[in-house]
Amino acid sequence: GPLVVAAAGATAFGALAFLERRGFWRCASRATTLRGIGLAGAATVPFAAVAIGVDAAVGFPSDTNVAWPQAWLLYPVIAVVAEAALHVLPLSGLVWLTRSRFDDPRLDRRTWVLVLTAAAVEPVAQALLGSALLPFVVPHVFLIGVVELLLLRRFGYVPMVAFRLFYYLAWHVLWGEARLALLF
Repeated sequence: GPLVVAAAGATAFGALAFLERRGFWRCASRATTLRGIGLAGAATVPFAAVAIGVDAAVGFPSDTNVAWPQAWLLYPVIAVVAEAALHVLPLSGLVWLTRSRFDDPRLDRRTWVLVLTAAAVEPVAQALLGSALLPFVVPHVFLIGVVELLLLRRFGYVPMVAFRLFYYLAWHVLWGEARLALLF
């Protein structure tokens, strides 16, 4: 409930502060943040389109989505908790374990290894939870994580979360309501 969300938010705040001190990301200017949000929105389109296409062709279970009006509140909360638990915390743990510092904004090999490793946490969790259509979900969720962590690195936390919010809006909220009416 609310305590989980508050704990996730507080923990993510500390982890983000740690990552900023290590130079993984920096608070961006307003213009850079807005550019990142725009890029996040554009990057969401192919991911949502593919998920909707797979759902229309193969079909996820009916309980994949929560119906309106609950969906409008549930998915933004899940976005914040998911980013904290499945990306920000694992990444900060990896940065701490490797004692990495990021003085150069370029994506070097070490940065890619950390991003790819942290992005693997969510698809592994999905696999362990037995998500439907694993051959699709695992690589799809992995690539989403990579994009989100790259958005964090280049544009900051807000565009990272914006990507997930845009994706959830398209896939879980809008298509979610439509699919419940059309497919079930």
